[in-house]
Amino acid sequence: MVKVVVAGPQETREKCHEAWSGVKAAEVVGYADSLGVLRELLQEKEVDVVDILSSVAESAEWIALAAKEKKHVICGEGVQLGHVALRKAKEQCEVREVQLVLGSSLRFSPEYVQAREQVRQGAIGKPGVIRVRRSAPAPEAGSAKSCIFHELGVAEFDWLRWTFGDVVRVMARRVKHTDDSGQELEYALVMLRMEDGTIAHVELSWAEASERAAFEITGDAGMIQHDSHDSQPILWQTNKRLEQKVLGWERFAQLAQLERERSLREHVVSCLSKNEALAITPEDILQAQKIAQATRQSAESGQPVQLMDGGDSI
Repeated sequence: MVKVVVAGPQETREKCHEAWSGVKAAEVVGYADSLGVLRELLQEKEVDVVDILSSVAESAEWIALAAKEKKHVICGEGVQLGHVALRKAKEQCEVREVQLVLGSSLRFSPEYVQAREQVRQGAIGKPGVIRVRRSAPAPEAGSAKSCIFHELGVAEFDWLRWTFGDVVRVMARRVKHTDDSGQELEYALVMLRMEDGTIAHVELSWAEASERAAFEITGDAGMIQHDSHDSQPILWQTNKRLEQKVLGWERFAQLAQLERERSLREHVVSCLSKNEALAITPEDILQAQKIAQATRQSAESGQPVQLMDGGDSI
């Protein structure tokens, strides 16, 4: 049985606890809402994994503490680590011979996993053009400024690289607009040329009322499509007006996120138990971050950016 400590504020633990409750070979043995509490738990209890929630501020410090105590680390979906911080955290964990797993990945989303399997099995023939869309509500006014290419794009870039191979060239455009309420909206369009000649168009948007994910993969023998807003449950029709607090696609998105988080943790526990390699490594996310940095560079310069070795700018 793998012993887990969940690290993060109490009010944000529910989803993580629900995800772990579906992993039979794991047991949550404690919760830490501060570095001091985490340090005490790691010294007093038998712990194998520290699961750091995205709500944790200064997550690099929590990773460093877990690595120092030789505990494997999962960074929950949404944890933002810059390139330098991630490289340092990766080195800290390697020195202590523990695993560092980042949850901000589409490699555990069933629809993306199935699409990749179909592509690799030749279901659509030779891939040609891929269209990917990721949109979310704009960050609240006054919140810390983030880069749309990093915050919305890294998971998409990682999945594209995982499915179609390295990226060799990027071209990006970005548009910003402030609406009448003072809310800053942002939209970006990225074109990636893959090593095998496949072209990927990636739309990133901070101008939506809710989160949305979609892709369209075309090849010379077929096409695969997915849109998170098209997954609708049964709708009831009556002669009375009923308030529907949660829309069908919103509920589907919630369940899909829970399944993704459970699947990630189940995979980690299985690999640790069997001493097998993980499906994603920090180096994969570092490569995706390099692609994001190249797209930002392209958007700022208005010129394409050539990549080599899957992510290093020339």
